[in-house]
Amino acid sequence: MDKFTVLIESRPFCAFDDTPMEQLQKSGMDLIDMRGSGVQDAKFVEALTLADAILCGNDLIVNDEMLDKAPRIRAIAKMGAGLDTVDIAAATRHNAIVFHTPGANNQAVADHTFGLILNVARKIIYCDQSLRENRWEHTKIMGLEIWQKTLGLIGLGAIGRCVALRAKGFQMKVVAYDPFWPTEFADEQGIEQLEIEELLKVSDVVSLHVPLNPQTKWLIQEKTLSLMKPSAILINAARGGIVKETDLYQALKNNVIAGAGLDVFETEPPTDSALLELDNVVLTPHTAAFTFEGMNNMSVGVVEQLIAYYHGNKPVYTVNPEAWDAQKA
Repeated sequence: MDKFTVLIESRPFCAFDDTPMEQLQKSGMDLIDMRGSGVQDAKFVEALTLADAILCGNDLIVNDEMLDKAPRIRAIAKMGAGLDTVDIAAATRHNAIVFHTPGANNQAVADHTFGLILNVARKIIYCDQSLRENRWEHTKIMGLEIWQKTLGLIGLGAIGRCVALRAKGFQMKVVAYDPFWPTEFADEQGIEQLEIEELLKVSDVVSLHVPLNPQTKWLIQEKTLSLMKPSAILINAARGGIVKETDLYQALKNNVIAGAGLDVFETEPPTDSALLELDNVVLTPHTAAFTFEGMNNMSVGVVEQLIAYYHGNKPVYTVNPEAWDAQKA
């Protein structure tokens, strides 16, 4: 392949280990390292005109408007599994293939999910703050046990399955909803298949593991929250727009549900969110995937596919193969 320029936008890329960057540097591709920048930066927009590929994360919105600024782009390498920031149809119209790194952060997100569950159920952060403020509320703070309770998973894909396996250690009953039901795994683990409304009614913990798309936008809102037990907690380490935050705020404030743990938000960062006022919600800054292993897996995975593309091979996790076919025609 002739001169090939990669614009690196993703802030988490090689955050813990420079080895994947070194692989790119040795690959023969030209690199423009603008990690943490974006279309608000004139220099970034100028770099777009030079790029044959862009390595992006969750900050950059890849759509027609952005792609119009990047006439040479032929590959969009997305770190992570989520593709809600990439308009696949727009990329295809611009004859650009899109590939990502599904599975790279499954274990990290599953761990974080259980961290949120335990923090909310046992009010760990509240206890820590109370103690630091010299309040010894030894007999005043009551938590919820999750031992042998029911975990409802909305989404039983790769991450949902990892969460289900962790729940078995707490002898939880696991129920789930997924339109693409993994029969073999569910049968092996004794997971009961339910529709969403029934799942919400019976679960003590509801955890979301679905992509953000038109079908899941505001899946959790006033009506669905009202179906949950007053003692139940909601966990979202998927995407912010799946939960309508104004409705969740009212549900938490009025004890419609007992608590929530959120790693993702409709607007990030959630500086003006009313949820910040509540002490029955645990909030983390979209860090579920941020472990050494998870970040390194994503960096390695995206680089391996970029190098494969550079050498004329189809990336393993290409999501719009029609663009690949068009490039090869």
